[in-house]
Amino acid sequence: MRLGLDIGSRIISAAILSDGGEFLCLKQASTPADSYLNTLSTISKLIADITAEIPYDDVIGVAVPGFVHEGVAQNSFLDSLNDKHLQADLQASLGRHVVLANSGACFTLWEARHGRAKDVDCVFGMLIDDSSWGGLVIDNKLIRGRHDIAANWSHIPLPWPVPHELDGHECWCGRAACLDSFVSARGMEDDYFQITNTQLSATAIATAADAIDIVAESALQVLEDRIGRATALIINMVDPDVIVLGGAVGRFERLLTTVPRKWPGYIHGAKFKTQLVQSATGDNAVVAGAALLNS
Repeated sequence: MRLGLDIGSRIISAAILSDGGEFLCLKQASTPADSYLNTLSTISKLIADITAEIPYDDVIGVAVPGFVHEGVAQNSFLDSLNDKHLQADLQASLGRHVVLANSGACFTLWEARHGRAKDVDCVFGMLIDDSSWGGLVIDNKLIRGRHDIAANWSHIPLPWPVPHELDGHECWCGRAACLDSFVSARGMEDDYFQITNTQLSATAIATAADAIDIVAESALQVLEDRIGRATALIINMVDPDVIVLGGAVGRFERLLTTVPRKWPGYIHGAKFKTQLVQSATGDNAVVAGAALLNS
């Protein structure tokens, strides 16, 4: 068995999986707002509850919405985690060893081992949610990089921008014009609000587009074009066999058709063999991937 924990921006999930990847137990709790100590307390209770139901005393894999280098959380979408000695604090509060990785890395590890990219040599994952994260798995091995920031696609500038795209896109990380500010649920919602002065979730905007709402359709087409450019950049640099999409935005089914149509103008090659697929595990792919970190 393996135990994984996902510290999400809204929900913290804990799951115990069999060695074959089957979910045996899943428990969740709301992520505390702006309180590191409350976050540690919530995690401790979740782990206590799930291990009371299914005894487990081995290593815990933890997915973090940010990066953890040498045990310290950095560049996290949850500001309460930043600059905290997260690994040491979790080990002290849980009384066991933990292994940490970025949410996108955990998502990609699951998809490469048990998901839509199983048995593929080179897999790039794009987790597109409130914020966006990435992961790279080659020959079933998670690539972390020298500074534990490998596959950080969402905090490079939007590629091939048109002039108006360079204005007014401040990223939560403190920089401007990061892909995360364009290709995320939050970025899509901000774009829609600028046009309509109406606040809708990314999912609601996609639903409105399906109902022939012209403004929502326009916003969705802009998003698709930007994801097309982002994935083209990834293909030019990494040349993966498969790109897997996940998260609230990544599950929009039409992306599988519309995004590859954008590639011919940007990819260096005449024929495109990279497959674009979507996670079949949904939101639970991250916590499932976290459980694989100790394998």
